[in-house]
Amino acid sequence: MKRWINCLSLPLCCVLMMPAHPADDPYFISASSWEQPFADQWGLHRIGLAPEKNSLQKLQSRAKHNTVVAVIDTGLDYFHPDFAKDNLWQNSDEVANGVDDDGNGFVDDLIGWNFVESHNNPWDRSGHGTHTAGIVAAAVGNGEGIAGVNPRALIMPLKVINFLGRGNSSHIAEAIFYAVNNGARVINLSLGGEYTTRIEEAAINYAVSRGVVVVVASGNTAEDTSNYGYAKLPSVITVAATDAQDRRAKFSNYGQDINLAAPGMEILSLRARRTDFTGISTPGEYPPGGDFVGETNRYYRASGTSFAAPFVTGVASLLFSAYPELTAEQVTRMLLMSARDIETPGWDQLSGYGLVDAAAALDADPDYYTYARISAITPANKEGALVAEISGVADSSRFKSYTLQVGYGAEPEKWQTIGRKQREGVAQGVLGDIPATVFNRKGEWTVRVVVETRGRGSMEARGTLDIE
Repeated sequence: MKRWINCLSLPLCCVLMMPAHPADDPYFISASSWEQPFADQWGLHRIGLAPEKNSLQKLQSRAKHNTVVAVIDTGLDYFHPDFAKDNLWQNSDEVANGVDDDGNGFVDDLIGWNFVESHNNPWDRSGHGTHTAGIVAAAVGNGEGIAGVNPRALIMPLKVINFLGRGNSSHIAEAIFYAVNNGARVINLSLGGEYTTRIEEAAINYAVSRGVVVVVASGNTAEDTSNYGYAKLPSVITVAATDAQDRRAKFSNYGQDINLAAPGMEILSLRARRTDFTGISTPGEYPPGGDFVGETNRYYRASGTSFAAPFVTGVASLLFSAYPELTAEQVTRMLLMSARDIETPGWDQLSGYGLVDAAAALDADPDYYTYARISAITPANKEGALVAEISGVADSSRFKSYTLQVGYGAEPEKWQTIGRKQREGVAQGVLGDIPATVFNRKGEWTVRVVVETRGRGSMEARGTLDIE
């Protein structure tokens, strides 16, 4: 079954040598290049890779191993001066001879594949894929432009979207299978639509079953992720976008499926030659070249959850590069548990567990987790009494107890604990009931679950309901 897929941008092997110094990347330390009131690479700074105290250099130096990252998108400008050839994945089992040497079904797939046109050149005629890949792995310390998250990432460009930002589900599924079967440890999907097909879901499930971390953009329609493509799948890491004030970007989708947040407003990255994808997505509203940055026009600024997801992809790959023995489940835990809490305290539907933090993730315990979430508040009649049934998650690898609390208003000044502390965790299910008599006045009420751990503090999550 074919369908059209949109890129999620708004108006819209090799042995690597460690780079000299991130200060050699001019945009890493500069600001206001397009008259904006923040650093040019503010997103990189906000996730813990900042110029202060050489944090980027120190953290990236911990990455000793190459990690293959599949960017399933519009392709890649692999000749960009700020993309090192050593960061391009190369199929060591294939030779340019017109023969399928490795028997994987793709002839001369030396660096990836173009599923749109069925050949071995995944060249980017849109710019979206190059911009995405640059966030993950732009060259560091080369005296050019920007710095990427992980200098040990090997980008596997798999082209599934044409220059208009359209593609179909069968190509995406094929690309996912290709990525897994050819060694990708992280897959970035900065694309999506209103629904997913069974073949796409099967491909993603296959990737997860083979220990691959799949990172997806939450979408840019400012709606609940339950109505939006890959973002609603339980096995992926769904990423919302934030602005320079660490608040959810207004366009970013939200909901129960959000796992993490990352910078997604005015993100500076690489521009593929002869491309201007914002002009394609907003004809008539955008002056041609309006998002070009620099005298050479080889850099581009863009907004969207498309460009939040690769920050998380980059950090995931950085963890694998530092600790190649990690499993996908452990990397996911480290990302979620180390995230910096923003928006509502604890997990929330706007930012998930918080803003991805590379520095904290690298030092996280791979086996520790504490999950707190309220997924539903529903009326129920139990033993003749009306109650609000609270469903969600309250669990931890160091679980001690959890309690349900309720307060009046969006930011309650006082909390009332309902019932006793619960001594058994709930992985997913009913957390407890709150008698309807507790909600004794009209207006908004907030319910929260607080999970206490042994030696690791507590985590909370909140939900609201309106009493009329």
